[in-house]
Amino acid sequence: MGTQQTSMFLVILGAAVIPFVARRIRVPSAALEIVYGAVLFNFFLRSHPEWFEVLKEIGFIYLMFIAGMELDLTWLRRSGKSFWYVMVSVFSFALTPLLFVAIGQPFFLGVAVAMISAGIAIPVLKETELIKTPLGRDVMGVALTGELLSILVLTLIDAYHHYGPTWQAGLALLKLGLLFGLALLVLKILYLVAWWHPERVEKVMESEDPVEEGIRVVVTVAFAGGILAALAGAEAILGSFLVGMIFSHVFKSKGRFEEKINALGFGFLIPFFFMGVGAQLDLNLLKSPALLGSAVFLTLMVLVSNIYPVVLARPLKLSLLEAASMSVLLSAPLSMIVVAGTLGEKMGLLSGETISTLILTALLASIIYPSMFRPLGRRIAAMAEAAEAAKSGS
Repeated sequence: MGTQQTSMFLVILGAAVIPFVARRIRVPSAALEIVYGAVLFNFFLRSHPEWFEVLKEIGFIYLMFIAGMELDLTWLRRSGKSFWYVMVSVFSFALTPLLFVAIGQPFFLGVAVAMISAGIAIPVLKETELIKTPLGRDVMGVALTGELLSILVLTLIDAYHHYGPTWQAGLALLKLGLLFGLALLVLKILYLVAWWHPERVEKVMESEDPVEEGIRVVVTVAFAGGILAALAGAEAILGSFLVGMIFSHVFKSKGRFEEKINALGFGFLIPFFFMGVGAQLDLNLLKSPALLGSAVFLTLMVLVSNIYPVVLARPLKLSLLEAASMSVLLSAPLSMIVVAGTLGEKMGLLSGETISTLILTALLASIIYPSMFRPLGRRIAAMAEAAEAAKSGS
């Protein structure tokens, strides 16, 4: 019993302390949580307790729900560039896996490298005060549509892996679509009920709610999405992502409620997932020059797979410097590379050694590329200020 309590304390202590350390050394908290999990479970805790595996899975599902909530389909439609945002991801998913096959690497490894995520991009844009600029909005547009396409690609691969090129795969996808159509209908009904009782909604979403009824409902919705996906024969995390997207589409005005949702996730549940990812990393493999070389190669390939904003700079109405900076920042898809690797392992498409290589790649990319973006972001911000000053002067 004492050992269990010590394990719990060390895990929770890491979740509490890591954000302060990460902010001081200017490293994403998720990357440091992976490192902490690797050190903790390789040197101090020799086993993975059952309770920790459960918390890791809960954190994984909630992470994907929040990722889905970040996707604002209405804003993307109104941006006028949604087609080009999508094309950036389409080029990456169409060409990167083929490039990997051409050089003798597994197709799914190319898919994992092509993943796009907003998890690192948004905090870095906030930090550099670029999030409300045209470049910041474009980066968010590409990152969020890329995250959606990443999930759809993983869903298709999951269906193909389970059923092959048969009508059963199509039936599974149709069933998944119908179930989420039902989820959309249920959430629309909830929205109408909320419209009839605005004072109740205001209590839950704006003011202090001592029993946090809204958070309880949201957590239930997040895990209901996972159950719906499992019923359709897909991975639970794919369902939680889609339900998060639907929830965000139905309840557009969330006020302080969104802060509560993020606080529960990033403040408590999600760190368990990233620590669990680190726990999967066998540090003995880091002694292998071949594995380290593979991780460095994949880190470079992540940047190559995100070069398409430079190719599409003109239709995106970006300068080459802005397009290059976008490519650099998009090359830090920590959560989605980890998600793809985790699913690849579950489907038997990637070996344990490859998973470790991918985790190390995600860490390297999430530290190196945001660090490269920061001076580029400052230069772009300075150029924008100079242009604004010149316009005001004239």
